[in-house]
Amino acid sequence: MSNSDFGTEEVLEAPESQELKPVWSDAPRFCTMRDLPEYRFAPWNFPHPIREEIGYTKGEFEVDEKINPDRWKECVAYLFSIDLYHQGYLWEAREQLKGLHALAPKDSPESNLLQALYLNCSALIKAWRGDVRGLRKRSLAAHWRLSRIRAKGLAEGGRPFMGLDIADLIEQIRRYYSPVWELEDGEEICPEGDPPRLHPKNL
Repeated sequence: MSNSDFGTEEVLEAPESQELKPVWSDAPRFCTMRDLPEYRFAPWNFPHPIREEIGYTKGEFEVDEKINPDRWKECVAYLFSIDLYHQGYLWEAREQLKGLHALAPKDSPESNLLQALYLNCSALIKAWRGDVRGLRKRSLAAHWRLSRIRAKGLAEGGRPFMGLDIADLIEQIRRYYSPVWELEDGEEICPEGDPPRLHPKNL
């Protein structure tokens, strides 16, 4: 899996806040059979979870199960990615979602949703690093992917798709990121308020 959202190809400087914070600290857990990792990965203060021998995992975030949109509640990797995201394990959540996305049929509704979710993780990583251009690019792409699902008629009347209210998620992303979308080139500002939260229904 790529680590490009942390920009390891360039000389890294730690953000003012060196630790990622939970997106929603008191969110309910949806995958209680898996423990959260020992730390939230960041390249300037922790070993790489997979590539380094002293990392906390070897292959833990590899995905070998395809998600069935009608049976999403049975997909451990999907549920665990939501837990990871809410608790601020953004790199780890992104790895789970990218693995699921790689196995999904190309441009299917589930492919678009999984890509939107991992792009949102990437956008928050960019926000934490103060990379406004990267933040804008990824958050706009996440919004576009979700809009493709809505265009297929899968968000009508608040009907959830893979447990998520797509129309509500689109609005959360628009509300949180749109101040950055409207910036002039060179302006530096990051979103304020609560990042998008995921509320799986019927669990």
